[in-house]
Amino acid sequence: MRKKVSVVRCSSYGRDETQAAMERVLETIGGIGRFVGKGSRVIVKPNLVMAKRPEDAVTTHPALIEALCRQIMSAGGHPVIAESPGGPLNLTLLRRVYRLTGMEEAAKNTGAELNFDLDFEDVPHPEGKVVRRARIMKCILKADAVISFSKMKTHGMMLFTGAVKNLYGTIPGLIKGEYHFNMPRIEDFSNMLVDICTLVKPSLSIMDGIVGMEGEGPSSGRPVQTGVILASECPHALDYAAAVLAGIK
Repeated sequence: MRKKVSVVRCSSYGRDETQAAMERVLETIGGIGRFVGKGSRVIVKPNLVMAKRPEDAVTTHPALIEALCRQIMSAGGHPVIAESPGGPLNLTLLRRVYRLTGMEEAAKNTGAELNFDLDFEDVPHPEGKVVRRARIMKCILKADAVISFSKMKTHGMMLFTGAVKNLYGTIPGLIKGEYHFNMPRIEDFSNMLVDICTLVKPSLSIMDGIVGMEGEGPSSGRPVQTGVILASECPHALDYAAAVLAGIK
């Protein structure tokens, strides 16, 4: 079955422009009310791979996180911004990541919650191809909906990183290193990423492609003005569309 991917032009991270673009990109796939119920607790999972400032084009831009949180709240939902960045996860690291990436300010401006729950839970995944059990953030498991909000980037190892790979940030930082060590073959690592995605089951996936990254992503590439926001209920379809826009076969 074909899955719809909404693509909307947006040339800057100005508040008015991002708010209008967010409304349009969601309206095309049925509106935020399709994915967020009144009173629901909604995890907003940006790409915060490390403590980088928004202008570095490494992380999801806070202006778009603000725009999405406002949409969630307009539908009666409660947005919770959550991430498990690389490295040993602790409150000091998490606070620094939230502050430098602009998430702290985005939460303050909208009334969204920042997740500081560091607990994880081992979850069975019988349908997984290479991962039959995974340790996932508890806040993800307790949420009514999960929205993957990725950054449009090429990737030194995986060629491309988008909505599916963004959910790699739902597992503990040090376990990420174990997966890299235990799955050196790209095919196995790719299947692991798909397994994590099918386990988390995001309700909606959005991508920040206003300024993306090309070259040696996820953090050492060059910022590139792409001027789009993408959204889809299917993370795989979203990544496919974004890869086509990026010129990747």
